[in-house]
Amino acid sequence: MNENPQTELKEHQNISCDDEIDLMDCLLVLWRRKVLIILMTILITGVAIGTAMLRYPAKYVTSCAISLDYPGIEENKNPDNTMFAKEQIITPDIIARATSFLQKSNKSFSEIDLRAMIDIESIIPYEIQEKMKKAEIKKESYSFYPNRFTLTFTQEKDGILSNKEREEILLSIINQYKKDFEIKYGQEPLVMMKFPDNFLKNSDYIDVVNTFKTKTDDFIKFLNSKIAKAGFFRSKKTGESFIELKSSIELLNNIEISQIEATIHTLQLSKNKKNLINLYKQKIKTIEVKRKKREKEALVAKELLKYIKQAEGYTAPKSVGNDKGETRLVLDTSFIKSLVKEDSSSFLIKTALEAEVDAKKMEVDKEYLQEEIVCLKEKEKEKEKENITYLQENLKNISERIFILSKKANDLNMEYLSTLVSNAVNIVRYPETNKIRAVNIRKIALLFGVMALLISIFIAFFIEYIKNVKHKSQFQNAKNFAS
Repeated sequence: MNENPQTELKEHQNISCDDEIDLMDCLLVLWRRKVLIILMTILITGVAIGTAMLRYPAKYVTSCAISLDYPGIEENKNPDNTMFAKEQIITPDIIARATSFLQKSNKSFSEIDLRAMIDIESIIPYEIQEKMKKAEIKKESYSFYPNRFTLTFTQEKDGILSNKEREEILLSIINQYKKDFEIKYGQEPLVMMKFPDNFLKNSDYIDVVNTFKTKTDDFIKFLNSKIAKAGFFRSKKTGESFIELKSSIELLNNIEISQIEATIHTLQLSKNKKNLINLYKQKIKTIEVKRKKREKEALVAKELLKYIKQAEGYTAPKSVGNDKGETRLVLDTSFIKSLVKEDSSSFLIKTALEAEVDAKKMEVDKEYLQEEIVCLKEKEKEKEKENITYLQENLKNISERIFILSKKANDLNMEYLSTLVSNAVNIVRYPETNKIRAVNIRKIALLFGVMALLISIFIAFFIEYIKNVKHKSQFQNAKNFAS
């Protein structure tokens, strides 16, 4: 009876020892199964990486960044105030010219394939993105026009184009766009205001003056447009500005050309007096016809006014004219009553007065032209020659000064446009190539590596457990057989 409790106690201690996990035993198991664990971890991780690489093949992306710096880009406009679009940097024409070197070396490569590989995206700073998100949450609008852009060349497979070729293509696109930009917005020459050699000789004096005035007016409009854009821009070479050139041409137009014009009109200077006299006579005839028409209008208005007054006294005249009946004007009584109802008296008075005033003005113009014809016929020849010599010299000087000022304005405009577009297109990040996948292979390798390690350890312990169970079963069978 005393031995049985001791036996039971020993058996209970043995069972308790078997249930406890010894850390050293675990480490020994891991050490014994290290080859299995390592191989399984490598195998599972390799399969995962291979699957990811096959499903998500690598793309070879060459990218660079450019910046546009010129007045107007902050409003998304070109220098000529037309709307800017980032796609104009990679137009088919620019890509064709930028890849001409590639087309020559590899004729089988299509330009269409290249266009599908090239893209451009706007660069929006982080702080602007945050402001745009806040505005979107508040359902407000936030306008931002970027001036920096990323050009990318994406190649699906390696071996089609080398990294160097892709980088050369992007740089060539930027250079072609820059060249087009400078030609389009940096070459705006003013039409030279140089008059033909025989212009002063073959043209009459008044025609020359009118041409000068037209040219100078156009010149001033051009300078106003440049001042609006360039402001106080001053040439580094000559020190002149558009404002100073405008002042010079205005003085020339308002003083010297006006004086010459007044002299011509006052002295009636002409290279062909007969033509001028005939011109004045034709003008006199035209004025006389218009004057008679206006006098008739005044007469009719007065007669109508007279009839209205008679209609107010309920007397309807049947005819108007002299006693001989040469001129008669028959009016409908209903028409007169409608005029009375509309109170047309003031209108008729105004019409009559305006017609009479115009007729008087035309009579004055007619008398003036008649006096001019008399003056032209009686003018002294010697004094006229002196005036003509003086006039020709002044016209020649004015012509030369207009040409010189236009040349200065042209040179200044070219210098201004050159400074405007010289630094307009800049490369802020040169092309660099990266191998990119849709997924991160390193993260996949790390994730599946950890999972594979845990699985391998579990399998190692499971194999060890099966081995121990089998060993104990054999030992128990042997013990039972021995007893």
